[in-house]
Amino acid sequence: MMNAPKTLSVSQAAAICKVGRTTVGYWVRSKKVFAQRMGRNYAIPVEDLLHFLKSSGQSIPPGLGNGGSEGPVFKSFQTCWQFWQGTGDGHQCQQCAAFRHQVEACFSVRDNGNSGCPDTCRQCRYYQDMFVARFRFIHQIDFPAAVFKGLSVWGGNAGWAEMCAVSENALIGLGIEKIIHPFSLPNVISSLKRIALEEKPGFVAGDVFINTRRREKLAVSAWVFPLRAPAGTFLMLAGPAGSKDARHPDNP
Repeated sequence: MMNAPKTLSVSQAAAICKVGRTTVGYWVRSKKVFAQRMGRNYAIPVEDLLHFLKSSGQSIPPGLGNGGSEGPVFKSFQTCWQFWQGTGDGHQCQQCAAFRHQVEACFSVRDNGNSGCPDTCRQCRYYQDMFVARFRFIHQIDFPAAVFKGLSVWGGNAGWAEMCAVSENALIGLGIEKIIHPFSLPNVISSLKRIALEEKPGFVAGDVFINTRRREKLAVSAWVFPLRAPAGTFLMLAGPAGSKDARHPDNP
């Protein structure tokens, strides 16, 4: 549908799904479907309704277009404090630095000691739903692979964790300056800026030095690519330094 609405009222969702308003209300109240409160009413993002229907094995009504059949359907983005609101799961959002400073990538502030989250990131349902679901594909890549945004890592596969001599959980929110050796850091940051400005949509960064556990430097060849989703993120792949394959990003 070319001009399909991005949100639906409870009545509209009920009519499209051919269920009662009370059923849709239950989906919302039980947090099976995320909805934004608009005064006395709710606005249900279409992508959240699609995600619920697909993940629960229900058929996609024609009124929702192709149901995202051209690719995966994700939940609409929520901040962590929106996600946990009213759940009673022990999250002290009002005391958390992510809430106070309105930091959307809450895991990027976890090391400052002011996190109100009781779980580690890999155990966190919010992190799994909002972030990992969007880049789970990196765990299917044989090369070390990680996703960055800004100057912090959003997640990496086992190969990347092993290369950096840290656990996969320790990668989450880790500053890029702790991964990239100071010798290579200016070149990597410059590369990310050029991609962000669309001067180079995706290219081989060349040899990059990675920090090891003892702050020694490990040379790898790196590919850097922008991702369409999540917006503003980059995929970085690492291969043997100077290898033939590492100079050909079309054949990673």
